[in-house]
Amino acid sequence: MVQLHVVRAANAALVKSQPIVAVFVGGTSGIGEYTLRALAGVHSDSGKGLRLYIVGRKAAAAETIISDCQRICPAGQFKFMQADDLALLKDVDLVCEKIVQSEEAESQADQKPRIDLLVMSQACSIFGQRKETKEGLDTLMSLMYYSRMRFINRLLPLLLNSVLPTRIVSIYAAGTEGKLLPNDLSLRDPAHYSYLQARSHITYMTTLFMETLAEQHCGKLSLSHVFPGLVITPAFQSPDIPTWFRLLWRVFGGLIARLYALAPAECGDRILFLSSPRFLAKQAGEAVGSDLQKDTATGAGAEIATGTDGIPGSGAYSVNWNGETISVQKSYRKIDRKDISKLVWTHTTGAFEEIEAGRVFTS
Repeated sequence: MVQLHVVRAANAALVKSQPIVAVFVGGTSGIGEYTLRALAGVHSDSGKGLRLYIVGRKAAAAETIISDCQRICPAGQFKFMQADDLALLKDVDLVCEKIVQSEEAESQADQKPRIDLLVMSQACSIFGQRKETKEGLDTLMSLMYYSRMRFINRLLPLLLNSVLPTRIVSIYAAGTEGKLLPNDLSLRDPAHYSYLQARSHITYMTTLFMETLAEQHCGKLSLSHVFPGLVITPAFQSPDIPTWFRLLWRVFGGLIARLYALAPAECGDRILFLSSPRFLAKQAGEAVGSDLQKDTATGAGAEIATGTDGIPGSGAYSVNWNGETISVQKSYRKIDRKDISKLVWTHTTGAFEEIEAGRVFTS
């Protein structure tokens, strides 16, 4: 486990390094909210500047969050970007367009419009059968995978302008790879669909898509998929959750939370820690190996995180709640990694192209 004092020292060093521009998708509630509050809190009066975009549906919740953040971080800029339904890629595109326009308006003569940190936590209920959007994607898989990769795709010019490099974080279920059905990646066959199968496909595709991005943009992007652990969020009270679960949670939830849950503040700190120097962008033509990198937060050597391909510093990371990377090599030895990676890329970008053209995706 990465100790909490190391986490917090690294976060403090981040905001003292340069002004930060961050985007939080799903930031009006839950883990996204906890993380943006952590960023505002660590910045406070000592950071070099903060501009933060909050993407979500709930305007009232965003107003409360912005008011709180402005009180603890008066030097920061906090902007709400409302979205109707982030399971729809057309809505993702509209939000991205607004962010790009805002960033271009904010940019100075000596600074390109940029994004230094992109954190995505949009989600929905995990219960029930496949529910297809009007664009042809399963709602769960769209929120957890397709829409998240679309945010990266549409914001890529700004992400590549960061000098940190940019950190990209997807919060979901890192390390839960199970069975993979290459001939039905979107689980269109009802016989293939279940929550566990969807989770497995989302995890495989997230890893492989992120690895491709890290390879394409060496030195520019550090991409992490993180399992946040048990964190008690308002989602536990959602009306979309079945009655039986809510009854069980009412009886046993308090005990489970006391024994196993991560406090919201610590969760936010640990997610923000994925912006630390130990999660390197892939270096072109170099093998980082097991070298130590100088940790600017503590002044001591810090081990570089091992990527999803088993190589330290390879740019794409599967991370546990405690800041340690998850070894996923056993799962990927079961598949033809190179061919499946190409398949995932073609499948995902094909979905983007079909939906952008106004057609329903059917593959």
